[in-house]
Amino acid sequence: MSNQKYTEEFRKEAVKMALESDQTNAQIAENLGVKYKTFMNWIHKSMTEPEEASKTIDYKSRYQELVDEVTKLKKDLKQTTIEREILKKRPRTLRAKIRKVRIYPKPQ
Repeated sequence: MSNQKYTEEFRKEAVKMALESDQTNAQIAENLGVKYKTFMNWIHKSMTEPEEASKTIDYKSRYQELVDEVTKLKKDLKQTTIEREILKKRPRTLRAKIRKVRIYPKPQ
């Protein structure tokens, strides 16, 4: 696909896909049949041209959404890790109590 020309609409949609998708840029470029470097040039160009970028995607708000999501996920991970550690410790304390319990036969 050397020297192939892509329409402006195709480029915009590809960049939009890169920002909204969970896939890596390399995967998206491969799926679209575009060289990775070419695809990254499109993304760079769209980010450096503010008038063009503002028409399609608000990068600052998208970035802030991602930062907020990462912060929330880190908080959730910390909470889950603490809960897991508590559950790991729990059986040991129960076993220790069980070992101390003595069973005596009933007096008749």
